[in-house]
Amino acid sequence: MENGTIQDNRISASNIRSCCPASQARLNNYIGWQAYYFTNAWIEVNLDEPTVVSGVITQGYPSHDYYVKKYKVSYKKQSSSDYEHVTDGNGNNKVFIGNTDGDTPVTNLFDESVVATVVRIEPTGWYGYVALRLELLGCRRD
Repeated sequence: MENGTIQDNRISASNIRSCCPASQARLNNYIGWQAYYFTNAWIEVNLDEPTVVSGVITQGYPSHDYYVKKYKVSYKKQSSSDYEHVTDGNGNNKVFIGNTDGDTPVTNLFDESVVATVVRIEPTGWYGYVALRLELLGCRRD
């Protein structure tokens, strides 16, 4: 995402503050995404084709101490399928520990990689605002 391979129109969110659209949620960007309504907020990336995803890097909102402290990750195997959650080793929906400030990147690897066409970050805990920048880790399938 950071390098622009994923076009802006393939990054969407449940809702946004006017200052901070989903397309600004790229890792190390000068702003980021902020949700207007916090409950059930999410941001997702449409990968357009099946992609092996093995983890996520997150950052908060720079210049303010807004960040996501905890989140879940869900994904679709195909654009028409239902969302499934990334799970822990026991089959439970995994809750990832996110950021503790607005700038420091935090890397979370999945216990098992997933093949996804859409990846969604679902914040469950935050500081200040639901605010996020992100990068997906993985590779395209051959």
